Amino acid sequence: MAGRDAELKATTIAMAVFGRGSDFDQQSDPIVRLEARKLRRDLDNYYAGHGRDDPIRISIPKGHYIPKFSQQEQAVPNEVSLGEKSADDHVRELKPGNKLFAGAAFVVVVCIAITLGLGFLFARPENLTPTEAPSVSSKISILVEEFEPRTNDDFVSLVASGLTNEIAAALIRFPDLAVHIASKQATTEAETTSSDSNAPETEFKVTGDVWREGEELLFRTNLVRRTDFEILWSERYAEGTYGQSITAIQDTISSQIASTIGQQYGYVLSDVRANKLEDHDDPSLRGFACVASAQIYRRTYHRDQYQAARDCLEATVREEPEYVRAWAMLAYLRNDAARFGHETELSRDAAFALAKEAAIRAIDLNPQDTDALQAMSHVEQYAGDMARSIEFARKAVEANPNDPAALANLAIRYGIAGRFPEGVPIMHRAIDLSVAPPPFYFHLLAADHLIKEEWEELVIDAERASADGWSFGQALLAIAHSKLSNEPAARVALTRLAELDPLLSDNPKAWLESHSMHAVLVEAVTEGLSEAHAYVGG
Repeated sequence: MAGRDAELKATTIAMAVFGRGSDFDQQSDPIVRLEARKLRRDLDNYYAGHGRDDPIRISIPKGHYIPKFSQQEQAVPNEVSLGEKSADDHVRELKPGNKLFAGAAFVVVVCIAITLGLGFLFARPENLTPTEAPSVSSKISILVEEFEPRTNDDFVSLVASGLTNEIAAALIRFPDLAVHIASKQATTEAETTSSDSNAPETEFKVTGDVWREGEELLFRTNLVRRTDFEILWSERYAEGTYGQSITAIQDTISSQIASTIGQQYGYVLSDVRANKLEDHDDPSLRGFACVASAQIYRRTYHRDQYQAARDCLEATVREEPEYVRAWAMLAYLRNDAARFGHETELSRDAAFALAKEAAIRAIDLNPQDTDALQAMSHVEQYAGDMARSIEFARKAVEANPNDPAALANLAIRYGIAGRFPEGVPIMHRAIDLSVAPPPFYFHLLAADHLIKEEWEELVIDAERASADGWSFGQALLAIAHSKLSNEPAARVALTRLAELDPLLSDNPKAWLESHSMHAVLVEAVTEGLSEAHAYVGG
């Protein structure tokens, strides 16, 4: 619209919108092509429905990224065409309450929404621009094949035809993955003929098929390790067709599949940790292994795993200073040094400053990296700025709404701010999407039960939250059991709490305030533990 349409190329869009580096290769990274295809589909769906009477139609011609604006003749019957009007006629035509005004306003709004939406989707509060994108050598390569329709049904064929692209587009949002797409025929030929095939060499592949039974669409999805063709995961999904568009069905199924495969504790990364990272002396895998060890540590926060993971990450960012994931994980661990007291040589403020430095570096390298945004939300929480903490957490979810870790991080930030009605539903979704939800996801749910005085429900979620040695879960268990007059269980929980975390046991107010907890939660836990100690006589 500003006359700079020559700039709308795949490379410039990849860099300006999706945070890719100047070495962007659209053959190995199809994100621009996939998102453009999705945009074309959404526009077609709009004009086939609610937009059928709009006077102006926006389209993105195939093979190009420049929007085209054209008149829909049926929208202005019995009127002189726009091309026959003078400039003054145009001014008179575009006035509030007039149908053409509404259409023109829609065009402007859509253009602004598309531009701002893409910009805000990956922007961070300081609007820092990315420098270099992460190298694909530090990623796991995965191929998404075409989904095959089992039945001779046009509706099934339409759903299957677009599902591959939707899954690939959803998987791309997980920074650990490098995603490729290929037809089933091309992939089969690549595995049965010479190595000169054009099919990409990948470590995993996603296959699937679709069929219909009555009013339900059924989907079968497999994740296959390509070195030995072992099926690592297989799942069947069912989705009702009544009242649902093809787009809605594809979005629902692709989100579930991508989340299960791509999340930090999902099937791909779990398999890589178990097999690929055995050779720690391989320089190409060393940095990736360090990030993986940090992810394992962050599941339980066990102190005995901390130092080795921290030292490994510090070495990695020196060797690979543009490795986004390493900087993001280092920000987490530097932050833990301050909040858990691991750091003895630096002051608490100095340790937090180092954490913020690492988080800023990660976001500078890639503003859409979900771990970088989450790490910054942690840093801002401990700096005492919960509004900014929540803002960064929300941007992580916007960057990848199918990542349970990002969802859980936002839910926890809401809980720490005392906004349980907002956080609890998000945490339930994070747990539902998780292959194996970490115990600390249940802290928020248990705290919500505490505030509501739902003691039996509190016992259930506090038991889950206390797995793997989490002290806060033991504190909530002690409170719940004392309220339910279960003295032996309350005593066991208090004893375990004192062993795990003497500060939380002896001075819960100081412990909670050091983590920036809301006053409502601080008061509930402090009073509850005091009553529990009194109840057991200790």
